[in-house]
Amino acid sequence: MIQMSRSRRKKRTFKKITDVISLKMFLSIIAILAVIIMACLGTIYYRNYQDKQLLAKQRQELDEKIESIFSETIQNIADSNSNKPDTIIRISAVGDILCGTEMLEDAKQEENHYSFDAMFQKITSLMKKSDISLGTMETNFVNKEYSGYGNRNSPKEFGEAVKNSGINLVSISTNHSLDYGIQGLNQTKQYLQSTGFSVVGDRLDEETVLIKTVKNTKIAFLSYTYGVEEQDKKKKEELEALNIYSEELAKKELEYAKENADYIFVIMHWGEPYATKPSKEQKEIANFLIENGANVILGNHPAAIQSMEVRQNSNGENVFVAYSLGNYISSINNDTSKVELVLNIELRKNGETGKVNLSKVNYTPIYVLDNGANTQNRYELIDMKGVAKEYAGGNTKIVNKQTYNKLLEGLKLLEEVVEKR
Repeated sequence: MIQMSRSRRKKRTFKKITDVISLKMFLSIIAILAVIIMACLGTIYYRNYQDKQLLAKQRQELDEKIESIFSETIQNIADSNSNKPDTIIRISAVGDILCGTEMLEDAKQEENHYSFDAMFQKITSLMKKSDISLGTMETNFVNKEYSGYGNRNSPKEFGEAVKNSGINLVSISTNHSLDYGIQGLNQTKQYLQSTGFSVVGDRLDEETVLIKTVKNTKIAFLSYTYGVEEQDKKKKEELEALNIYSEELAKKELEYAKENADYIFVIMHWGEPYATKPSKEQKEIANFLIENGANVILGNHPAAIQSMEVRQNSNGENVFVAYSLGNYISSINNDTSKVELVLNIELRKNGETGKVNLSKVNYTPIYVLDNGANTQNRYELIDMKGVAKEYAGGNTKIVNKQTYNKLLEGLKLLEEVVEKR
């Protein structure tokens, strides 16, 4: 009995010891966890503080960033005391307008019905104040199966949405213009004209130079493509229906434009796909066009923004060259092709002399936002800088952080590429 009592006492003593040790371990673990949690909370707080500081800095940088390329000097502006005030003409320009297969899928509502307006609704205000807004329609509108690649053909609703976005003048001189032959080119032109577009780039009619009168000022538009898909398989009459570039043709039409207009725009479909630098050939063609009277040269086709510059012609006048405006909209899935812009050109007509000069050039960065295949509106054009500023200002619901960083990268890319010579 005595031994059993001693044994029980030993067990109780051991249990007390183990209970004390367990309590100490428990409290130690709690203390360690508390320290870890506090450290994590402190880290999160510090990172949030750093993020807020970074966003504030980025917001300030975005506020200070000016997308200006050229402004005329005060010496070129007419005397403000003149009895005849100067006239200001505003022209906006975008690059290639494409309708990829993914865009067709996104816009399809029901059998043979499409709606593309949601893709453009966030940027329509950018061109509404311009006298002319132009782009290059790199798709056809024919009575065939719709296709975003290969032989390109889009629903008429796409053309209507582009028109509703503010574009009112289009070039149809691209490498896809003869995907459906002369008949397809003709159908496309007729549809675009019936929708309210002014059209340039073909040779279906006698008048191949488009001259628009804006505020009593005649502005000529010429358009050329480097060639077409499967050109060696096309018939002579097909090739002659389109403005395929040659020095002989360009010189002839520039002569006509100089005789009949006050200012000349040339739209060129040229360059290497996805290249952010103009090729030697692009520069040589630009030189020729400038020598023969072009005042503004607007390039497209590479599906990427290229450099812009102000040159001097033989008369000492400023000539603006944008080697590639990239795309206006597309479903091309690479970061470079998602970065776009709306170019804003201001012309000033001297009230006394009637001379038209380049007054100002700037641009608004835009971006093709892909919200994902399962979203209701997959593709949207957005104002890059405006959205980035709103996010940096605290509206983190407007886009996610990954998209915000893409916008910052895109703005940096534009700044680097546009200013390169």
